Amino acid sequence: MTGQIPRRANITSITNALPCALTTTEEHGYETFNFVRLTDLNGAMPTPRGEDPLNNYRFRIIVTGVNDFTLQDPITFKPIDSTNYPPYVEGGYCNLIEQNYIYHGDED
Repeated sequence: MTGQIPRRANITSITNALPCALTTTEEHGYETFNFVRLTDLNGAMPTPRGEDPLNNYRFRIIVTGVNDFTLQDPITFKPIDSTNYPPYVEGGYCNLIEQNYIYHGDED
């Protein structure tokens, strides 16, 4: 099964840089090469939160600190260039995406 699992972190900053870097309010507990989905970043929110092009997309991450990581394209693994994105304002969430696993049952 694939989907979001309950390992969500609140976003406190997103850079306009290459590579795009995020900071979370608490230790995120993610590992390098995990996949995440960013949510609640669009301009349609009651208070625009910026970084619309990142909203509701999946990314592979490179962990750079207990509260920090950079974003990569989930297919090519190239760093995300956010230099021309609208600046981050506030809010948003980062959700860990469950990986696919194959269960082979008990080995007898």
